[in-house]
Amino acid sequence: MFQKRFRADPVILGSTFVIIAILIVFPFTLLFLNSLKVDGVFTLDNYSTVFQARRNYDALFNSLKLGFFTSLFSILLGAPLAWLVTRTNLPFAKLFKTLFILPYMIPPFVGAIAWSQLLNRRNGYINSWASSLFGLEGHLFDVNTMPGLIWVMTLYLYPFVFITVTGALERMDPTLEEAARTCGSKTLKIMKDITLPLVAPSIAGGALLVFASTIANFGIPALIGMQGRVYVLTTMIFSYMRSRGFTGIAMASSLSVMLMSISVGALLINNLYLKKKQYTLISGKSMRPTTLDLRRWKIPILIFALMVVFVTVIMPFFSITLTSFLDAWGAKITWDNLTLKNYRYILFEYALTKDAFKNSFLLAISAATICMILGSLIAYISVKTKIRGRKALEAVSQLPYAVPGTVVAISMILAWSGKYGINLYNTFWIILLAYIARYVAFAVRTTSASLEQIHPSLEEASRISGGSWLTSLKDIIIPLIRPGLVAGWFLIFMPTLRELTMSILLWGPKTVTIGVAVFEMQEAGYVQISAAFATLLLLIVIVGNLFVKWLTKGKAGI
Repeated sequence: MFQKRFRADPVILGSTFVIIAILIVFPFTLLFLNSLKVDGVFTLDNYSTVFQARRNYDALFNSLKLGFFTSLFSILLGAPLAWLVTRTNLPFAKLFKTLFILPYMIPPFVGAIAWSQLLNRRNGYINSWASSLFGLEGHLFDVNTMPGLIWVMTLYLYPFVFITVTGALERMDPTLEEAARTCGSKTLKIMKDITLPLVAPSIAGGALLVFASTIANFGIPALIGMQGRVYVLTTMIFSYMRSRGFTGIAMASSLSVMLMSISVGALLINNLYLKKKQYTLISGKSMRPTTLDLRRWKIPILIFALMVVFVTVIMPFFSITLTSFLDAWGAKITWDNLTLKNYRYILFEYALTKDAFKNSFLLAISAATICMILGSLIAYISVKTKIRGRKALEAVSQLPYAVPGTVVAISMILAWSGKYGINLYNTFWIILLAYIARYVAFAVRTTSASLEQIHPSLEEASRISGGSWLTSLKDIIIPLIRPGLVAGWFLIFMPTLRELTMSILLWGPKTVTIGVAVFEMQEAGYVQISAAFATLLLLIVIVGNLFVKWLTKGKAGI
């Protein structure tokens, strides 16, 4: 019935398939083919050169090493915190549940700037305070190293594990734990023999998400690792593109395909593992487990929780805010050296930051709106029709979000730099296309969840009454899913507003974005100005994410 009804709108349907083919299939195909070409001839020489170059081999090893240790420490931090807020009588557990997720809302490159200010070997706040307090010579910490990278990356990605494990513990049927406790088993034995095996798939799933996000991250390795000459795949791709331009694009393409393979492989392993580990003991039953009384450990654990919040949220925020008020980076912290001129400069005087605000807001609004229109059509085709190829359409639309943003950017450069008749390089439009391609998956997911809750009988009633497909869409479907559409729009608007990974490879003289402006000012040594701009961005992002959380609260499937 739905298939028959849809034939009345072949233009809309056909256009959706064509747009996805042009937006995603065409650029990614070019990326793969370009990695296999040397002087127009198909060969594996690019990959041979990639593996022969020692610095590329080191970058690959560093990416894998960074991903592994970040995942490991994210488990060691995120899983115990999840258990504390769900299974114990930790004071202010609901508040801590929100606070532990806050690092996920902070743009990673802003966190990298904050920790560079705290642990910089020359004049980092912590190193300076340690030297003055203990009379130490030299520096105590150096963030521009692999351990420093692992430290910062863990602090901003452990929420993946925390969120997945918290969800599993909240859905878990607690009857087995209660039975073991009734039989006299101690808490540690129950955790080892029952709780841990049941949440192991969620722990592994969160760790694999951390791994994929780590190797795809650009901001933290660029701002922290590159200064210490610690390169990973994303920064090596950036180095090829910045130093060699189009002459290095073949090497960048080969590294991008390698990076994409690792990232997608991690996500596929995650999906397959979770599919095989579907425990029926984790269900949606409303059964609240017995809360463990921490007794004499309550205060020490509360102090530990406060320290986690202090290190992950308060210290970086304090550091970057303090720097934003300094008259000069490295100056002593006195009232005479504190000023508002940095904020006045970026808001009213500096043309770069004013252009960045304008471009980022325009890009974010445009990308969110177009993504919701395109994503809603894809979701409707997938959920409400029987059209052949609908699931493939949905899968292709999800692909760009599953791969690193660096890979998406390289694909867009290959497709839209004039070789195939359209030259969008260094323009507003190539950045917009990259944003749409990467974030349309958000629109598909949120809209699909809303559409699945609408019974087909409502559309059938409209058809029987003589209404067209467009009429039922306008008068029935859209009003019913409007909350999901609004929430989806904001879920796309917020990450595109502060996007860096794609923008740093695609921006031009007139298309600087907020993320690029912060990055470039930091790299140029304008530390206090960069900090002021990053502080404003941080406030916008946190308030925006809290608004999205409130907006989506209680909406199933979002």
